[in-house]
Amino acid sequence: MQCGLTAIAQKQSIYEQKYFIASNIATSSPSTTTDRNTAWIDLKKLVVSLYNDYIINNDAISDADKKAMHVHTLEGNNTTPYDAPAYAPIASLIGEEPSSLHLIYSDPSAPGTHYKPAGVAFCELVYQLGSIPATASDCHDRTYVSRSHAGIVFENEQRGKMLYAFARWVNKNGKYGPWSGMISALIP
Repeated sequence: MQCGLTAIAQKQSIYEQKYFIASNIATSSPSTTTDRNTAWIDLKKLVVSLYNDYIINNDAISDADKKAMHVHTLEGNNTTPYDAPAYAPIASLIGEEPSSLHLIYSDPSAPGTHYKPAGVAFCELVYQLGSIPATASDCHDRTYVSRSHAGIVFENEQRGKMLYAFARWVNKNGKYGPWSGMISALIP
């Protein structure tokens, strides 16, 4: 396990360096954003592997210890049952820095806030670049956003293209709500 922790520490150091370069407005560019994202993917693979191998699937760790570490696995239907969301989110996309858009969403029953409705796990966003899709099923790219104002990063060659998207709530039981109307934005 020491070797795994050493590798994670090295990847974390690389990621932090790339993150600070990409988040600094003076040094930020599409290539630094790509470098940051690549460093994150490398770090995430190691952390997920460590988590799965040494915590989740480790028989030596008792259920009581997992509970003490706030490790909760979903087995069976042990969650509170929630009905499928009855309405779509109010969603918009804004560009604040090059090569990224931020999804801003709110609950229609509480406009002006950036909260999800009770029981909702995340907002699913499906999108297409360039041509206008007729429906959400025509969009082949998707992302899941668990908090409002989260950034979606695009490749350098996607800058300047129009993005057309639809959003919907997904609750903690995996039930989907209806799609929103189409939203669009230019990727800066």
